[in-house]
Amino acid sequence: MKSRIKLVGVDLGFGFTKGFDGQRAVIMPSILAENGRPPATSPVAHPLIEEDLHLAFEDATFYAGNRADCDWLSPQVPRQAERLFGDYGRRLVLAVLATYTEMETPLMVVIGLPVSHYQRLKDAFEARLIGYHPMAWLRPDGSRIPQNVHIRKIRTVPHPMGTYSGLIMNAEGRMRADKFKDQKTIVVDIGFRTTNVITMDRMRFSNRYSGTIALGISRGFEQIAHKLKAETGRSPSFDQLYQAVRLGSIHIDGQHYKIERVRREAFSRLAEQLADNIGYLLSAAWDIDSLLLTGGGSRDLAEYIGPLLPGEVSQIENEQDVRLNNVQGQLRLARSFWGASGFCEQGG
Repeated sequence: MKSRIKLVGVDLGFGFTKGFDGQRAVIMPSILAENGRPPATSPVAHPLIEEDLHLAFEDATFYAGNRADCDWLSPQVPRQAERLFGDYGRRLVLAVLATYTEMETPLMVVIGLPVSHYQRLKDAFEARLIGYHPMAWLRPDGSRIPQNVHIRKIRTVPHPMGTYSGLIMNAEGRMRADKFKDQKTIVVDIGFRTTNVITMDRMRFSNRYSGTIALGISRGFEQIAHKLKAETGRSPSFDQLYQAVRLGSIHIDGQHYKIERVRREAFSRLAEQLADNIGYLLSAAWDIDSLLLTGGGSRDLAEYIGPLLPGEVSQIENEQDVRLNNVQGQLRLARSFWGASGFCEQGG
């Protein structure tokens, strides 16, 4: 007997948690809080950002993502892998998966973990997520709408294996002709607080030249935020700062501040630090064919770090959002594991 099963790729990051089921993508800040902000009403709100995530789970209620009333520089926001990939991260993942389930749809999920922590964390994290999770959406009037999450199967992969899989697999999860299958390829995923580097030597994972670096684009964001606070006395919210970095300017208390120079200085300094770490990791990998930049941080850092890295460097683009490269590839991995479509046989 067939059962309707949905395959989902999930990327739990220090900056954002992402999901993709082949039809709809979700991106939300990796923040949880007991208190919530009012729903965003801005016409320029990001179309992929989930706004109204107020949930009840395990005798507690919490806001997730943009609704969470918590400063992104607060110590409450996880900075260590053990916390992010513990109960805090489990709630973030379930909040994203709750947006994909209807009538307790069984889910089969592929999720990525930082490559340096992958072997140590994967078994415990899978155990936290597998199974049935009673949850509910909370309405403004306090009423509840049941939204239970049933994770039937889960597989973890080291980041950014999803991005690499997206290059060598088609949408159905089958291998396709691609030059990267026959090359020694380095994939550098510049995330929010960490950068993950994997080396794929003709489709074989090389642990020797792979690792997680405790530097991400947030280092540059924090330098810009501290500079703005010194000039204005105000700390911009993460949304404000994120838009300011895109636009090169910000409005604070009615005043217009240009940040092109401080942005350039912050990202140049970060690129040098990150390039030094990547160069050390790859110091003995002399036969690199391609080095690919991906991750949300690559959009801002590519022009600064590209000339500092070894080999032929290119940036992986994405029509929707570069932060989705991993989850889109992880969905292809899910289809290769459990079937080429989102409908699988029970027990498949």
